[in-house]
Order: sequence, then structure tokens, then C-alpha cells
Amino acid sequence: MIGSFKANNPRNNFLLLLYGLALNWPLFFRAAPVVINNNDTFLYQYLFGIFNRFANNSIIGFVAFFILFLQAVILNKIATDQKLFQRNNYLTGMSFLLITSIFHIGFSSALVSVSLLIWILSILFNLSNQGNPKKNIFNLGLLTGFAILIFFPTFLFAFVVLFGLLIFRPFRIQEWFIVILGIITPFYFVIALGFLLDKFEILHFPNLYFIIPKFHLSVFEISSLCLTLLFTIIGFIFTQSNMRKLLVQSRNCWTIVTAFLFFALFIPFLNKTPQFYFTLFCFVPASIFVASTFYYPEKKWFINLSHWALIVLSAINGYFFIFH
Repeated sequence: MIGSFKANNPRNNFLLLLYGLALNWPLFFRAAPVVINNNDTFLYQYLFGIFNRFANNSIIGFVAFFILFLQAVILNKIATDQKLFQRNNYLTGMSFLLITSIFHIGFSSALVSVSLLIWILSILFNLSNQGNPKKNIFNLGLLTGFAILIFFPTFLFAFVVLFGLLIFRPFRIQEWFIVILGIITPFYFVIALGFLLDKFEILHFPNLYFIIPKFHLSVFEISSLCLTLLFTIIGFIFTQSNMRKLLVQSRNCWTIVTAFLFFALFIPFLNKTPQFYFTLFCFVPASIFVASTFYYPEKKWFINLSHWALIVLSAINGYFFIFH
């Protein structure tokens, strides 16, 4: 299986779909309804709350999986286009689907926001290849603003965008103003809409709290989380050891991926009622590092053992997710 995804074969997209379906089967049998809690902003509550009333669990599960699959494909394309590895492969998409299948990520504001953040990464990584990127810089801010409107703690990733500008572009104050203007633009239209409709109550944003999250996880889920963390650290070490073999552009991209992971670690701490699906923000950069764990080691037994250990934990967690 690992050998197939290590190859740069376009047919691996279809294999990735089958792989994802095999791992995420619990979503189709016991999909959670669209999650809405006090931490979500009015935009998510108004727009996606309707989805929960008109869709059954099977449809919700299918939509959640379809979004996860698209995220995996786009993440893998980013890794390929930016040459994050010496040879193109499909390990990033495979790792993302594998990690998310272990914890059964359903439809939520986090899932929607992560889609926007992956889009932001794609635009950000291509800024250095453009002579006049003002349009894309504005789009970076615009997407960041919409992500904040859907899930407020994603305001942290505005710092990732600004840090990316600092790395991929020479410092120009007008470009910084453009990205900040892009972030403000969605809020401007929402305020204008509230004024025209005389419904300023929709402008309510959740309060930010910094608390230690307490998740009620099974032994297998804790084991899965520990293994994912271990493989992320191993992948980070392998990446740093092989950084000199990569292009300067690729090194800069890895720096942004690391910054993404750093800020994502704070997301679960910024909510009054922490939910485990908030860790989805961490799974995006973590899956790229886990792909390094599957890519660099020369000993195949270690790669296969690591891969099958996560698959077994995914199957066990899926069983308990369905029947308990």
C-alpha cells in the first residue's frame, strides 16, 4: 500500500478515494449531525444550521467525507507543486485521510474553516512566483476573513498569512495593507447587512477563553493520538535532516507548515466548550510531517509497521464509534 502511494501515478487519486472510503466507513453508518455550539459564529449557525434540518445522517456523512477527500487531494497537490519531497508522491493525501479517519471527523465549522485555510496555503506558497500578486494578496486576506467569520479562533492564522508574506515577498507596506483590507472586507459587508436589515444581533461573536481542554477519550483514541504525535515528531526530524536537499522555495514552504502547526496547537485552548474535532486544524500540517515518516526511512518494516498500526487503531476506533 505504501509503495503504491510513494509512486507518482495519477491513478493514485482513485486509489486514494478507495482508501478513504475503506477507512471512513463509520461516517456513513453513524454520522453525527451538523455540529453547532456556542463557539461558532453567526455565519456558520445561520447558513449551516439549515443543512442540519434538511439532511439525514447518511447525507451528512457523505458530505463530510467528500470534503475530507478534497482536502486530501489539494494538500497532496500542494506538496507536489512545491516539491516538499525529492520525488513526487501521494503520501500526504494518504496520511491526511488516515489520521482523520482515526478520529471520525464529522461536519463542523472546523471542517469548513480548514478548507479555506488549505486554499490560503495554496495561494500563499505561489506568491513568490508572481510579479504583481496584489490580487492574490487581497484574496489571502478575504479568505482569512471568511474563515474567522465561520470559526472565530482562526484569527490566529492571520499571523501565519502575515508571516508568509514576510517570507515569500519583499517587505512592502502597501501589500500588508492590502491583506489587512482583505481580512476586514467580509466584516464590512456583514456590518452593512446588519445595518440595512436592522439586525445587529447577528454581529455577535463568541467570547474567547483560554482553558485546558478535557476530552473524554478511550484508551484506543489516546493511543492513536500519541502515535500520531510520535510520527509527526519523527517526520519533523526527518524533514530537518533532509532540508538541504530541497529548493529554497520548498524550505520556505516547510517553514510555513511548521508555523501552521504551531498556531493550530492553540485552537483547542481558545474555546469555552472544547471539542475534539478542533484538533482537525493540527491534522493538516501534521499529515505532511507524517508523510515524511512514511517517505524517508530506509527500513521498510518500520514504515509498514507504522502504517498498519494506524490502520488497526482506525478500525478499532471505528468499531467502537458504531457499536458503543
